[in-house]
Amino acid sequence: MEETLRLKKIVVALAATSLIAQMSLANASFYSDSGSAVTLTILHNNDGESALLPDQKFTTAQGTLIYGSAAAFSSVMKREVKAAKSARNAVLSVYAGDSFLASKNLICSEPANNASTATVYDGVAQSLMPYDVHVLGNHEFDYGTGFLKRYIESFASKTRYPFISGNMDFSANADLSSMISSKEPILRGIMIGKKLGQSYVHKDYTTGAIFGVVSAITPTLRTISSPGTSKLTTSDIATTAALVNKQAAELEAKGVNKIILVSHLQGVAYDKQLIALLKNVDIAIAGGGDDLLTNPDVAESIQLIPGEGKPVGKYPELVKDASGVDVPLITTKGNYSYLGRFDVTFNSEGKVSSYNKTTSYPRRVVPSSTVSRALGVSDAVTPDPKIVSAVEVPLNACLAGFSKSIASSQVVFATDRGSATVLGVRTAETNGGNLVADAFLHAYSTRAAGANLPAAGSANPVIALQNGGGIRQNGGITLPTNGAVGAINRGNTFDLLPFDNRLVAITNVSAADIKEILERSCSISTSGGGQFLQVGGMKVTCSRSGTAIVVSNPTGDSYAGTVTTAGTRVKDVTLLDGRALVKDGAVVANAPAVTVVTNNFTAEGGDNYPTLAKLVKVGFGVSYEQALYDYLLSFPKNAAGLPEIPLSDARYNKATGDGRFTWLP
Repeated sequence: MEETLRLKKIVVALAATSLIAQMSLANASFYSDSGSAVTLTILHNNDGESALLPDQKFTTAQGTLIYGSAAAFSSVMKREVKAAKSARNAVLSVYAGDSFLASKNLICSEPANNASTATVYDGVAQSLMPYDVHVLGNHEFDYGTGFLKRYIESFASKTRYPFISGNMDFSANADLSSMISSKEPILRGIMIGKKLGQSYVHKDYTTGAIFGVVSAITPTLRTISSPGTSKLTTSDIATTAALVNKQAAELEAKGVNKIILVSHLQGVAYDKQLIALLKNVDIAIAGGGDDLLTNPDVAESIQLIPGEGKPVGKYPELVKDASGVDVPLITTKGNYSYLGRFDVTFNSEGKVSSYNKTTSYPRRVVPSSTVSRALGVSDAVTPDPKIVSAVEVPLNACLAGFSKSIASSQVVFATDRGSATVLGVRTAETNGGNLVADAFLHAYSTRAAGANLPAAGSANPVIALQNGGGIRQNGGITLPTNGAVGAINRGNTFDLLPFDNRLVAITNVSAADIKEILERSCSISTSGGGQFLQVGGMKVTCSRSGTAIVVSNPTGDSYAGTVTTAGTRVKDVTLLDGRALVKDGAVVANAPAVTVVTNNFTAEGGDNYPTLAKLVKVGFGVSYEQALYDYLLSFPKNAAGLPEIPLSDARYNKATGDGRFTWLP
């Protein structure tokens, strides 16, 4: 008996040794490139952000044109893969981050419940498309790593699939550590299951050519999302460049001489800074900026969706690296509205020799319709029936429950994100921002006692803060979403405030701390920033001529850095009862302490608020969307029985608000 067991152990050991040897040989052969010149078709997109349904539209002279959707995007992608393979090109398909976004579409996947078994529709849709690798973006972490794990596991149609982020370490994260690839880089088809890694090597089975993919996420991730115990291993563009160069060198040492960077840095301006510090990266693909680039050698009537705005740059943009070599930089506009296609030829030494100026441009995504035919959109497609069945049908059934009117408004609220020339919640006071901040004050007044918090009043003045980045434009740039007065439904409130942000109260906050918090808010440029605060319960004046506060990037597990340069932009802060906290830029002596109501993301230091991060918080059991919902229900009912915000409400009847925030030159 013992002899039999001993023989079995020997057999098992020999089998394991043989398997390891076979795998080692397989890995070694994997790196054997054909050594010939090759044309690679890169198919890429970014920032799909849960825009899964065919509900995006442009108004044209021929009627309303529907564009986008995951099902139509899939059809475009499969068409381009087929065309590239017919041309005997190598093919690499990449997703450059932000594969989902807080919205009512995502709410149907129950992202706030890690134990939920609800279908993750974004993952199901993407797993039915011919992607080769996903690079993580900041929005993948918005609901924490528990939902990210559920999302990755939802790729049921792909038994082997890589997700990479070159400057992240998941080893200490309980949700994701088991998914880390035991081999680095991840090799196409060699790994088993869904794997997390830092880089990826793609072997094209048609041409035999191999391509390396290195990656990076924005070093500011901890200030704009919630990665938990996942760690960033770089702190700025310079350290990110050093890491990417190291990864590229490691791939070259293995014989991979055609290297592609896929990043999610929040805009091509950051990618250009990064490329300038790189060596031996041949192509750069950017995500996170939603930048529309077009090829000047191809008619825009072929590239752009009818009704589309002007592109912001060329496809590709050529950016010089640290050695003075031109690196093509490509990206696309998001929401499944465009698929980028870049046909690039490498010589036998693995260097870029040319790109096809006729075939390299973004492919628009337009479902076939009467209007598309009337507009002459000859490349319109029939949406992928598998995604229609697996995603659109059940998602629409879920969303039907959000369409019932809950309130009405005689006021149109401005909820655009804003820019240097457009009023928005990231740049200035808006009546939409006021509505959200006032909803927080209402929530405190109705729930404070239940959370054992002091009642609002003269002895406990309460103010509200809501970061502009947490007010979203999923349903449009106004509320009601059609830009006209009328009904509001629960889908609208989820579109506006979609994150799993919970209200917290911070008591006994000093006037000095309030000034420092508002200095961070007012440190934005004229183009705005997600940290800009919509406020309630006080009036604030800031001057752009003052010094903007400087806060370092966070390190370790912190969500905020430290103040390195004090700000002088905040000039006046006055409570609604007339008591001043700040006067002429100075903190008022003996000013009252206040209670701050805000969302937990901002309270924990999100958007790089170190002053808030250090303070003690008390939660009181309500999401920021629920607070808005409850507030809408508090208004008097109209003749139709719906609570209604009247036109006479001076807090809201102007898009610019009621004057609670003022910018001075």
